[in-house]
Amino acid sequence: MWYNISGGIKIGKKIGIVVEYNPFHNGHLYQIEKIREKFGNEALLVVVMSGDFVQRGEFSFFNKWEKTEVALKNGVDIVVELPLYYSIQNAEIFSKMATRILEYLDLDIQVFGAESNEIEKLENVIELQEEIAYKKKLLEYMKQGNSYGTSQKKALEEYGLGNLVRSNNILALEYMREMKNSELRIKPCIIKREVSEYNENKVEDSREKFASASFIRSEIENYQNDDEEKLLKLKEFVPIETFEILKNKVLKVDVRKEVFKLFKYKFLISEREEILKIYDMTEEIYSRIFSKLKNSKDLKEFLKNMKSRNFSGKRIERLMLNVVLNIKKEVLDFEIEYVRVLGFNRKGQEYLKKLKNSEKTKKVFVNWKDIEKNKGDRISCSGKGNLEVKDFLDYKKEEINNEKINYLKIEVEKMGFLLKELFFGESERLNPVVIKS
Repeated sequence: MWYNISGGIKIGKKIGIVVEYNPFHNGHLYQIEKIREKFGNEALLVVVMSGDFVQRGEFSFFNKWEKTEVALKNGVDIVVELPLYYSIQNAEIFSKMATRILEYLDLDIQVFGAESNEIEKLENVIELQEEIAYKKKLLEYMKQGNSYGTSQKKALEEYGLGNLVRSNNILALEYMREMKNSELRIKPCIIKREVSEYNENKVEDSREKFASASFIRSEIENYQNDDEEKLLKLKEFVPIETFEILKNKVLKVDVRKEVFKLFKYKFLISEREEILKIYDMTEEIYSRIFSKLKNSKDLKEFLKNMKSRNFSGKRIERLMLNVVLNIKKEVLDFEIEYVRVLGFNRKGQEYLKKLKNSEKTKKVFVNWKDIEKNKGDRISCSGKGNLEVKDFLDYKKEEINNEKINYLKIEVEKMGFLLKELFFGESERLNPVVIKS
């Protein structure tokens, strides 16, 4: 089933994916091809993508504009950005907000990869994780010193479901949990992963054209200019558009080390009360950082000193970025202030016009300057009739608070722009990538 929008373009099902494309490889292209195979070429394909920073708590290997252009040239119709302050948080927050944005864009289906294409199995896990008995088992394993992920696996093993807690299923579970808990209209669809593990660091000889983004990044980071054979080997795993960027991707600075220097400086000169306002910063973590930071000569030593059963290395790196970017607790309010469009093709452009004409989706923007002007109004006095003085003052107080939060969110984004320019000499682009096809 399809319908016409302006320009005589037909659109079928409206499909959303949550991605990082760090970088875009053949596994991503495989997913897009399977979506087209299942839903037809008339389907609208929209991706919510982390921009210059990714969920690992690091800078993206490709910048947001490189990723956007490659995606549009390989079958995506619209690319929108997952805001920076959500894109570097844990799987639950990352998934929650990405799925909410897809819902806001009025899409029908969210497609994601998982180890099994049986949605019922994942739904059973979600139901089980809400039971008191399960939560008690989980807590017992965590008290024994296991990480949260390991504790989940051990608890589920008691129900014969331990094999479902794998890296490729974790985000799938979180997407579906958000759909269920928030009673979203968008529906889940799994395309079973037939290829690489998300975080693999080597590729089996038997695999001809698929490798994970982690493997590709690792190979480029270790690439020497005279090792043309290694570079050409990567060509097998990525589309030509990605390869053209890869072969010129020379890392001039160790960004993780530079972020650590900024973090150390800001942490040591800031008042304790200010640091405790940062998202995910607790008294316990603050005290541990304070005791370990001065005696850590570099990032590697600091992460080694900080790591414990309660604090994974990735959590610490995310927290470091939260401090450097000044991501305060109130910024993560799970509200959508704006949806920034990074790029589109002709079909995507026509759909965006439709969204802009709807009052329900008025927070979709294609120009960064318009986002800065946006006041992030979530509530309206219209229809309230004659307000009592107290009600009016309460409304104004909430309105002012909303504007403050929106201001803080935009300042976080702009700090991200500044860091990108500082480390890579790249100024932020204000307008989207447009592919005329």
